[in-house]
Amino acid sequence: MSKEQNEELNKINLLFNESQRINNIGAWKLDVISGDIFWTDEVYHIHEVPNDFTFDKTTAIEFYHPEDRQIIINALEKTINTQEDFDVQCRFITANNNLKWVRSSGKALVENGKTIKVFGTFQDITKKKESKQKYQGIFNSTFSFIGLLDKNGVLIEANDTAIKTAGIQSKDVIGKLFWDCYWWQISKETQNELKENFKKALQGEEISYEVSIWIANHIPMTILFSMRPVFDEYNKVKFIVPEGRPIQEIVDDRFRYKAVLEGTNVGTWEWNVQTGETVFNERWAEIVGYTLEELAPINIDTWIKLAHPEDLEESGRRLNLCFEGKAEFYELEARMKHKDGSWVWVHDRGKDFSWTEDGKPLMMYGTHKDITERKIKEEKLRINEEAFRGNFEQAAIGMALLDEKGKWLKVNRKLCAILGYTEEELKDLTFQNITHPEDLETDLSLLEELIIGKRDSYTMEKRYFNKKGDIVYIILGVLMVKDSYGNILYFISQIVDITAQKTFEIQLAKTIAYNQALMDASTQVAIIGTDINGIITTFNEGAEQMLGYKADELIHKETSQLIHVADEVENAAQKHWEETGEKITGFDVFVHRAKKGKAETREWTYIRKDGTAFPVLLSVTAIKQKDTITGFLGIATDITQMKQVEKETLALLAIAESQNERLNNFAYIVSHNLHSHSGGISTLIELIESNFTEFSQSEFFDYLKKSSVNLSETIKHIMDVVQINLSTKEKLELIDLKTVIENNISSLVAQDKKEKITIINEVENNTPVKGIPAYFNSIVMNFITNAIKYSSKERESYLKIETEKTNNHVILKFTDNGLGIDLRKHGDKLFGMYKTFHNHSDSGGIGLFITKNQIESMNGKIEVESEVNIGTTFKIYLENEKN
Repeated sequence: MSKEQNEELNKINLLFNESQRINNIGAWKLDVISGDIFWTDEVYHIHEVPNDFTFDKTTAIEFYHPEDRQIIINALEKTINTQEDFDVQCRFITANNNLKWVRSSGKALVENGKTIKVFGTFQDITKKKESKQKYQGIFNSTFSFIGLLDKNGVLIEANDTAIKTAGIQSKDVIGKLFWDCYWWQISKETQNELKENFKKALQGEEISYEVSIWIANHIPMTILFSMRPVFDEYNKVKFIVPEGRPIQEIVDDRFRYKAVLEGTNVGTWEWNVQTGETVFNERWAEIVGYTLEELAPINIDTWIKLAHPEDLEESGRRLNLCFEGKAEFYELEARMKHKDGSWVWVHDRGKDFSWTEDGKPLMMYGTHKDITERKIKEEKLRINEEAFRGNFEQAAIGMALLDEKGKWLKVNRKLCAILGYTEEELKDLTFQNITHPEDLETDLSLLEELIIGKRDSYTMEKRYFNKKGDIVYIILGVLMVKDSYGNILYFISQIVDITAQKTFEIQLAKTIAYNQALMDASTQVAIIGTDINGIITTFNEGAEQMLGYKADELIHKETSQLIHVADEVENAAQKHWEETGEKITGFDVFVHRAKKGKAETREWTYIRKDGTAFPVLLSVTAIKQKDTITGFLGIATDITQMKQVEKETLALLAIAESQNERLNNFAYIVSHNLHSHSGGISTLIELIESNFTEFSQSEFFDYLKKSSVNLSETIKHIMDVVQINLSTKEKLELIDLKTVIENNISSLVAQDKKEKITIINEVENNTPVKGIPAYFNSIVMNFITNAIKYSSKERESYLKIETEKTNNHVILKFTDNGLGIDLRKHGDKLFGMYKTFHNHSDSGGIGLFITKNQIESMNGKIEVESEVNIGTTFKIYLENEKN
């Protein structure tokens, strides 16, 4: 075997062993003739023996539980004798005396009709077995009637409670439609009600209601019945779990539990010492200001996190005394952190009630009693004046001591800062002197209840006047301190300044009122707000005037679709689907873009209450709170008048277009006739020149001939311009710039060599633009010949042609280092007809004029940058392929 084959085999063996380890399954083989047995590593691991453990068939069977050994012996002998496979589950005791459940299977290897070997698998199924036993135990031991239904309503399983209470057997109901089973035969109405509720459960709804059913001997009993759907991984209902409990039992349980809680006012706890799992009752959570839901997930760490760090060590010491059997009860007075940040005192008492097989504490139960009030009283008696003064002075909130008549006995620095008085000034006053009159009666009433013992303390929000006479908003907390004989010593007041918070609340209320007034004042604009389902929540006065409805007719009653044309909404939805493939209906037609964070403004038709229609321009935006959409706001403007103006404008544009068309025709006719007459004059001059030689040589004839030539060129230029204007109606085509430029460079190669100018074409391949091919040839030819014509003799001349792309345009650039143009002098007439800027004999001043018209006729534009004796750059903006 090659090295590679050995490595591959080792990898396969490694994978095989790892798979056995992960699944707790091994393999074995028994040689029937020799009695030799082979185990894989995982089999040794399950037996909890080393891999060099010596064993035989008898030794291997002795690991099985005495009550189950015969099962494996019979199974093995049957396979040897009959060649039938076996698959059994048995209890098993490991070498370390641990009880396990194992699944052993075997298959015979036969030669000449005899079994020579048996091989099979060996799997640790302890966890699976315990889970199944636990489930069956819970399922059958519960006092509730519990079952399992398939999606057709057939009863698949029912627990023992349901069967025995009815005095029937499982075979009487399993496999039948649930509503046809014994319990529900009490009445047709009951059966029909069950069927309807089953349909709701199939839709994913949890059902719960009271109903009377039959138990044994056709005795009716009222139960609290529920049906809960069970979902698969695709969130589809797979099964329905029906459950019923006798109502009286529930009522009795609740009553007893409530009586215990109200009678003792204590929290209860259960603690699995080994796993850390805990169970608290609601009162346990209430003591520290929480609900059980707020504390979830609950375990022993919940107590550790809430307990005061200084008390944890003592708690651990006392628990160990219980665990070691040195104390019968665990008992401790400890501090716990309240939700509001304060510390509460609890009397914690518990006892171990169960232990593991190896003597470790397992389950512990106990109570928590709130002893905060007692501790506060003890603390007051214990604290001396100096310690109290230190806390009093350094408090971050205002604190004061007052006598029974409300006179300030002592105040801290924070209270002086809040009220603006010195300590001496406050001692000359009572709290009544600085309390807002509207709050005084409530304060005095609560104080009276505190004095007569109706309450131990009180807290209220009230207003003081500071020294300047300004209102100070505060939260006041008051406690009463008595001596050992019950006589009032003083009152402790705690004052928290909330002026900033209240000022903000007042300003917020003003802002809300202002916004509402602003909406009501917007009478020319309809402002309509909705919730996320389209129900109208806001309808301003402008909307009332525009649509004829009153706000109270629509708010919380109608959707905004009431004021829209249904066909228009459907057409908009259809158009959106055709453009995007996204289907939208109803209210989503208006808000689908707003849901994606995009505001939308478009025209719609509104329907007034009287049925008349009018156009509006509607803008829709999303209303958000903390990045969550809570509704939508639509602002609409009546555009009836604008539409009328638009209609009139279109009519005027049509008239203007017709007039332009006639002007173009007139120009074409005039230029054509002038061209014909010019041709006639040129022919006449040629006849005179050939027939009247003496006259043709005169200076007068020479002027006549030049004038004729100039007239012909002028008419040709006019016809070129007319042709450009007429060509704007032609359909623009896609043209490849690179090809046009290369063709023109090739045709002018002799000229550029003669003038010693280098032409650089940096336009990329496949650069399409939209235009008229003949114009592009003319434009490119004009700019190349101009660069050659006006190149400088003082330096090596060049012309660089390149492009730049934007979202909407391709910018074609012609950059040279020629003579340049004085733009300050000639910039405003650069593209005029017959404008020249250099003294070249062949400068006609028509090229740039025609070029600019050709570019603009193709929806383009031209820009120029130039400096004298430096060079010139022409930028031509052309529509790209996308447009």
